[in-house]
Amino acid sequence: MKRLAKPRMAITIGDAAGIGPEIALKALQHNEVYRSCQPVLIGDLNILSLCLEKFQLPVELNPISMMSQAVSIPGVIDLFHVDIINREGFQFGAGDAMTGRAMIEYTKLAVDLALKSEVDVVIGGPHTKSAAVKAGIFFEGYPSLVSSLTGTKEEEAFLMLVSDQLRVVNATLHVSLRKALELITYPLILKAIQATHHAGRMLGLDRPKIAVAGLNPHAGEGGLFGAEEQEVIIPAIVQAQMDGLDVQGPFASDTLFANIGNFDMYLAMYHDQAHIPMKMKAFKHIAAMTIGTPILFSSIGHGSAPDIAGKGVADPTGLLKTIELLSCVRSETRNFRNAMNEGR
Repeated sequence: MKRLAKPRMAITIGDAAGIGPEIALKALQHNEVYRSCQPVLIGDLNILSLCLEKFQLPVELNPISMMSQAVSIPGVIDLFHVDIINREGFQFGAGDAMTGRAMIEYTKLAVDLALKSEVDVVIGGPHTKSAAVKAGIFFEGYPSLVSSLTGTKEEEAFLMLVSDQLRVVNATLHVSLRKALELITYPLILKAIQATHHAGRMLGLDRPKIAVAGLNPHAGEGGLFGAEEQEVIIPAIVQAQMDGLDVQGPFASDTLFANIGNFDMYLAMYHDQAHIPMKMKAFKHIAAMTIGTPILFSSIGHGSAPDIAGKGVADPTGLLKTIELLSCVRSETRNFRNAMNEGR
């Protein structure tokens, strides 16, 4: 992978009542983070100050209102303060309407910075869906929220799971298997291939080599076990190849992931087809990225852990791994829509 200028990363604390504030502070006390990126934190100054006092962390906060004020040096955490949480009514481990609303506002600010090209990538801290619901906000997860905030059709935003060994994109995600079958169409698969290609470019691959999984047993075996490969998946692959993308398939999914390394990226047709190999290979070190939108957005591969929030025992490894995986983001290929319009 090529590594160019250090990417600018906006990192939100997620649900302030969870472990998000703690792992953010712990991660950003590591000097190596500043050697690989320019991070800015988005959260609540009062809660983060409380964490610094509580956990005795050797860093200080630098509140900023614009990116030009960021100092980006070890020991000093640049912070966009979003003033929503009342410290007197706050309790670790108890996400409520207040922390839910704040979590959404942190995300909105981070996405806005990315849309304005002031940051190259956004990392969303651990979220709590129930806290957003208590605030009266419909929230299925970060992919749908990012789609809404960027004006992207929800079906054109895809989840990509990334680890040291694998990059797997979900053509369909949190729907029933019956619904997934309905959603798998030629336009969807072509768009997913294009989004996968561009995500690979953003992550430093000049010409990512993409493998597409089949839907049916043995990838349909020429129509013997289903027509989706012949009628939908193969035509999308052929069109992508005509557009100059390095994409092959469809491959039988029961053997596709047996010997990883032949391809840079993989496109799976439905949730379990993507998640099972990822979690078998790298269960604790997965970053979940939203691709196909005008920005690159990643979340951390674990939840807000309210049972240990505020106790000082949260492990920042997941966030550190996500930062590491995103450290090769190339800002000049950041905008998916422009890149697809301008060619490859």
